[in-house]
Amino acid sequence: MKRMASLVLALLLLGLLPAGARPTSDLGFEGRVTHVVPSGPVRILAADGGQRVLMEGFGSLKDPGKPMLPSRDVLIALPPGARVASVDFEGIGGTLLSGTYRILPAPPMLPVAETPNQRERAARMQREWQENMQAAYSTDDAYPKAIARLTHSGSLRKYAYASVSVCPFRYHALTGRLTVYDAVRIHVRYTVPPPGGDEAEAVEALKWDTVADTRARERFVNYDQVRDLYEPGEPGPARPLDTYDYVIVTTAALESAVSASGFVAWKTSLGYNVRTVLTGDAEIAGQPGVDLAEQIRNFLRGSYGPWGIQYVLLIGDYATVPMRYCFPDPDDHSHNPTSIANPGGSVPTDYYYADLSLPDADSWDSDGDGLLGEYGQDNPDFLAEVFVGRIPTSDTGRITYTLDKLVAFEQDTETWKNQALHPSSIFFFENQDYQGHPKLDGATALNAIQADFMSGWTVSRYSEQEGLEISDFDWPAVSLTAFIDDWRTGQYGVVNWAGHGAPYGVGRTVWDWDDGDGVPETDGSDGISQPWLIHLWCDFEDDYPSIVFAVSCNVGWPEPNGSGNLGIDLLTDSSLGAAAGIVSSSRPAWISGDWPASPGGAESICYEFNRYGVGESETLGEALYDAKHYCHQNYAWTHYGEYINLYNFELYGDPAMVRAADPTIVQSRNPAGVVKPALFLQNHPNPFNPVTEITYVLPSGQPPSRVTLGVYDTVGRLVRTLVDARRPSGASSVIWDGTNHGGVPVASGVYFCRITWNGERETKRMVLLK
Repeated sequence: MKRMASLVLALLLLGLLPAGARPTSDLGFEGRVTHVVPSGPVRILAADGGQRVLMEGFGSLKDPGKPMLPSRDVLIALPPGARVASVDFEGIGGTLLSGTYRILPAPPMLPVAETPNQRERAARMQREWQENMQAAYSTDDAYPKAIARLTHSGSLRKYAYASVSVCPFRYHALTGRLTVYDAVRIHVRYTVPPPGGDEAEAVEALKWDTVADTRARERFVNYDQVRDLYEPGEPGPARPLDTYDYVIVTTAALESAVSASGFVAWKTSLGYNVRTVLTGDAEIAGQPGVDLAEQIRNFLRGSYGPWGIQYVLLIGDYATVPMRYCFPDPDDHSHNPTSIANPGGSVPTDYYYADLSLPDADSWDSDGDGLLGEYGQDNPDFLAEVFVGRIPTSDTGRITYTLDKLVAFEQDTETWKNQALHPSSIFFFENQDYQGHPKLDGATALNAIQADFMSGWTVSRYSEQEGLEISDFDWPAVSLTAFIDDWRTGQYGVVNWAGHGAPYGVGRTVWDWDDGDGVPETDGSDGISQPWLIHLWCDFEDDYPSIVFAVSCNVGWPEPNGSGNLGIDLLTDSSLGAAAGIVSSSRPAWISGDWPASPGGAESICYEFNRYGVGESETLGEALYDAKHYCHQNYAWTHYGEYINLYNFELYGDPAMVRAADPTIVQSRNPAGVVKPALFLQNHPNPFNPVTEITYVLPSGQPPSRVTLGVYDTVGRLVRTLVDARRPSGASSVIWDGTNHGGVPVASGVYFCRITWNGERETKRMVLLK
């Protein structure tokens, strides 16, 4: 009750709980968070058929066929344990712009697969686009109907939040009037759990989970308003402290394959505390759930906070450690995983294990129909609590081979890893099949990646130079021989490719001859061929394996299909082995009908993955999940195709892997703080008896700031405070003699030293042996 009283007082002082608020019988206290989203400078650009509206710091509404106006999703942090009750909003300072406007519609999405099933989906999308456009531009009703809306709510580990989409415009299509607001004020009303119950105690215990503090500070627009509410009380509740930041989930039959590799030892040397959990262990088998997938997710939901889990590696094929089948198209519940031509509406995904905010019944299956992940009917929040990767095979020899290859790749810090290979093909020709869209060339995204993130790199690139319509990029001609020979004989840390895909290979698209109407047609009246870009039977080698992103359909297809699995084999087959990690789609992917003028889709996910992984040296897992969330936050289609892309791009590989050709970056990514650019924390000797010296280094160039450094036991109780004072930047040290606050020697065992400085935290595991 004291903790709840303190929370209520803090909410009142911060203005997050209205004066006079009363607890309800079931929901605890009700409160409100208010945030103002300012508009940015507006630019209106002339384009064919109308205008594009741009606003600094904003993405765009992506409702296919409807006006493409600037929008932005803002993540608003709420008090601990809060659930969203409602969202209200109001525009501030509306201005009617002079003149009249024809705002261009958002383009359609296009599946990057040439099968009868996907051509029918594309035709359906085109019909929807036409219907939306006719409806939107034949009325003078204001668009959008609301200048803000709740898109989803959930949590980032301990942080509760609401995601609100803001579009500070009102457009009247018939008269061409356009109004822009100076700002949008958002009110999020919430409830917090009642005091004294299990939910309130769980919320309090989770405050000790500091893993997402930096991400929360970067993502939540009002982080400073709520940060103090998430500080744990003293003494802390009983819980382990950062015990296992890297968890491997596999089966008893595959455990020996993991042990036979050097993977766990390598990750441990980087400072990770690795724990292998078997699907038959009580931690998973004892969980509730309708199937093994839900049991695994419930295990991760219950353990990521107490254990401090950051990375999860699933080892086993799609069925042994099951991928979750989701149904993004709520009107298509067909499930044909053995049919490449018509796989149905189901999409296998591991995102299910990364978004752990709420139980299935409140998120992935909130409508309770047993069909998870439906667009508009279920509510995953897409802000990952943990970063997930997979070794997608149950062949023990392949598992050991793959894990050892990943270790060798990460240990190699030579400069060849700052070289990239970019083969590309044309997805769709201009006005193909009279659809009216521009030419969609995969080289466009690969060129942008090189220009924006690969300064100083050596990049080998290929574009389509064959047929009646060729690439706008005058690169060497792409072909199967050119690509594979270059990859086999070259040394590339990164390979990004673009082309129409199948589980066993990827093809180019060449317009060989025309029937005379000047329009490329796929109904047989024109000659359009699809020579190979890459396939399973190419001559590969694994001397210099690469991080691969495949902007293609089906390359990550996980099920047996009679033809092979390119994404799986590039990672796990020693006779191929050219990938050290691959991001590829488990089903047909979707692209924007006008990239990059209308960003979004598979090309944007690839672009952002390279931004985070290459430009910011994030781990592979962080780069993929940050890329997906960034695209979803800024360029989300108002369509089930948005969910398809979020689900189907999988990471086959180690989610904690760092590509960097710099050993200090490899070391600095480990969560135990061996070498960190912000804080350094180490003790020596370790193990120790009876005394250890704890050294910490504060970043140079910073003014003196308050430092706290304490020793905790394995259940999170404070044993002794060693430093609680302002300290200058540079190196300092302090001795711990193995005693508690009262000077009494503590027992042998594991202890944790934690330093807090300027909002940053580091933890070091220490062992006292007597």
